[in-house]
Amino acid sequence: MLSFVLRVLSLIWPIRVRRFNSTHYQLDVTWEYGSLVVNSPNANQSFGSLHRVWRQCLRDLDLKKSQPKEVLILGFGAGSAAHILQKEFRLKCGITGVDHDPVMLRIAREYFGWSTCADLVLHEADAFQWVREQTRLFDLIVVDLFHDLDFSEGLLNLDFLRNLKRIAAPGSTILINTVAYDPRSAARSARLGQQIRLVFSTVNEQQYEGTNQVFIAL
Repeated sequence: MLSFVLRVLSLIWPIRVRRFNSTHYQLDVTWEYGSLVVNSPNANQSFGSLHRVWRQCLRDLDLKKSQPKEVLILGFGAGSAAHILQKEFRLKCGITGVDHDPVMLRIAREYFGWSTCADLVLHEADAFQWVREQTRLFDLIVVDLFHDLDFSEGLLNLDFLRNLKRIAAPGSTILINTVAYDPRSAARSARLGQQIRLVFSTVNEQQYEGTNQVFIAL
């Protein structure tokens, strides 16, 4: 009953449920416009605008046709991409999620129901090291590695991009999310696009929600 009331009231103004002190910044679990979301000081981290980005991007891929069986999500957050794949699109896929932040993973489990999902394995780990040591292959790789509003510097490392290619199964798709909200961030996004094209032969890009630039490597 309380959650219903909070959901209705959040259509008028945001209602913070709880604030967590994470490794790098504060994380707020908040009701906004009828949905429970996770925000850092300057950006949505799960189930708000970022959720809309991934919903549209994953819909554009027409995944019901390709039917990925093994999915890797680097920067799991509270589970937006996983929720879209398994609960909205109802794909029968196993998901491996990696996130370095134990607080974020606690939020994912306690507030978004990821503690009891049979087709999900979560790893608390540095994504760059985890990929370097990984030998499994994945049909779809979602890369959403951010520090607050900016994507992680490690994405620009060619070795990381080569390792992504190494663990991508034949015919797989790799999605790398960036932002371009000002000239500096736009330049970083463009630079990352150049790096990605040094490793992958086919790279497309799509813009979502005005500022999110997603690179699609095939």
